[in-house]
Amino acid sequence: MIEIEIACNSLTSCQNAASAGASRIELFENLHDGGCTPSSGMIHIASELNIPVYVMIRPRGGNFVYSHKEIDIMFHDIDVCKNAKVSGIVFGCLNSEGHIDKLLNQKLLEAWNGPATFHRAIDRSADLMESAKRITDLGFERILSSGGALSAADGIENLRKLQKEFGKHIHIMPGAGINSKNAVSILRETACTNIHATCKTYLPSNIGTSNPIFANMDTEMFSERAEIGSLINEVENWFNRQIGY
Repeated sequence: MIEIEIACNSLTSCQNAASAGASRIELFENLHDGGCTPSSGMIHIASELNIPVYVMIRPRGGNFVYSHKEIDIMFHDIDVCKNAKVSGIVFGCLNSEGHIDKLLNQKLLEAWNGPATFHRAIDRSADLMESAKRITDLGFERILSSGGALSAADGIENLRKLQKEFGKHIHIMPGAGINSKNAVSILRETACTNIHATCKTYLPSNIGTSNPIFANMDTEMFSERAEIGSLINEVENWFNRQIGY
């Protein structure tokens, strides 16, 4: 079975992912910077939906080397996730040399004591394959990666290598630029069984905006239900053909 994770930045996105039949939500805010930890209120409300929710633990955008105070924030945010009883968390820490920060990642995993995904910090690391081995050894459940490229389609060869080398020990989940038109080809070419997409769209969001100066400036980005449904249908139809349904 293929697991389809939808990256969601809002309650509307979460509701669309759940109603369309996604396998799991990655919950975050601040897509512009690659995703950061959402608010406590958002975490608690999303956790009430009938779908597994994995929360991004990332105190800011930018690099993945964190100060002591930023690490304190991450531990506090993990406590929020534990209180909300979410299904999992998503994080990843590097050291200043671009390698996996084994000790810090281990401490965060121990504080959470549950399923966790290592996010695309791996794509910024000095050695993709070495990093994947360290992440696997640490006990993460899943690696989200574009294969070290800007998009999963461009990183297809590395994703194939990751799946071949580590796929029996950890889920390799392609992500970045995935949509209903390319999801099947990426799954077929990598042999991965997880996939990650945002399925985002932008719409005007100017209700209550009376000042004409701002009339065309406010937009809302969310995960579109129709695109989520199309992606799920494409993947499920392909998978069923593979197993002879």
